[in-house]
Amino acid sequence: MRGAWVGIGLVLSLCMVLPAVSDDSYISTASIFEIGVSARTLGLGGAFIALADDETAVFYNPAGLPQLSSTKYSSLYTRPFGTYSYGVLGAAERSWGGYLLILDSDTLEERDLYGNPIGNFRYTSTGLLLGWGCQLTSGLSLGLQVKGYALASPTQAFGLALSPSVLFREGPRSYGIVWRNILNTGTKFSDDHNEPWISDMAVGFAWQFEKLTYCVDFTENLITRGDIRCVRMGCEHTGFAPIVLRAGTNRDWSSVGMSVHWQNLRIDFAYLLHYALPDSYIVSLSYERTNSLAADLAKSIRWFGNLLRDLLKTQHPGLEVLLDTIEIRNARTSCCAVMYWPLHADLRVDFLLCAR
Repeated sequence: MRGAWVGIGLVLSLCMVLPAVSDDSYISTASIFEIGVSARTLGLGGAFIALADDETAVFYNPAGLPQLSSTKYSSLYTRPFGTYSYGVLGAAERSWGGYLLILDSDTLEERDLYGNPIGNFRYTSTGLLLGWGCQLTSGLSLGLQVKGYALASPTQAFGLALSPSVLFREGPRSYGIVWRNILNTGTKFSDDHNEPWISDMAVGFAWQFEKLTYCVDFTENLITRGDIRCVRMGCEHTGFAPIVLRAGTNRDWSSVGMSVHWQNLRIDFAYLLHYALPDSYIVSLSYERTNSLAADLAKSIRWFGNLLRDLLKTQHPGLEVLLDTIEIRNARTSCCAVMYWPLHADLRVDFLLCAR
């Protein structure tokens, strides 16, 4: 128990060191991917590359996905500083998963160079992540993350990026590497301007003991430039079940957090003490299921197909819908909804919706 409090105290003491070297740095347009997707990882200061032991591995290091033993869903919604909304939906099972991120500001006042109001605008962007992991040996796994970014307002932009990763476990220690955005298209705007994504290598170390876990993440700038501002660190203590305590710090904020487990539901809370902005808090939910993610997606598609069929048949009597179950080569079944929508005597639109 004493070691737990010593570890948490060490992390909190570093909260007074990192702010002294913090300064402004370049943030790319696709910075929606820098906010985070879970109160648990934010409570660890954002250090999760080498731990990567839950569904958020999709976001931080997909090489950790093969160690998942069940399907997990997570969600997060927050309004930091009362100025914008940020929401996250994610799901993952063994070896693969995905996340959807949405960022939407309130209506903002636009001003000219002299400070005069000239109108209003909103900032709305979306991020999509898909992650895959493959177990090579008992301690080594590889991962690949695909990012998609879309800016909807006040202008339009789109970009893609690929990030390979590695995770190696050796007893209580684990090591992770992510080559973030190593291949990317940049963010291409509607006026043909292209803004490059930040590409770097991020490294993580984690030490897991019986009830205590330490995590440290940093980017290549620590080695090449001696820049300690890129360091993130956190610790987690599980000795108060069903409550888990954690603390973390990085260049932008320090955090304390906790989790409460109830059956298959986990509620995560993190309080962020920002160095330059007002403090904020984050709450996220995680739910565990025994069904596979593919089976749940199939049920969702069947439900959506039935709903769409009923709505279209009600509003368009000329619409014909075929909903049936067919056999495929591996003896599994697929539910296919085929919709025929006659627009003209010689023109018909066909819709096909399938779930295996």
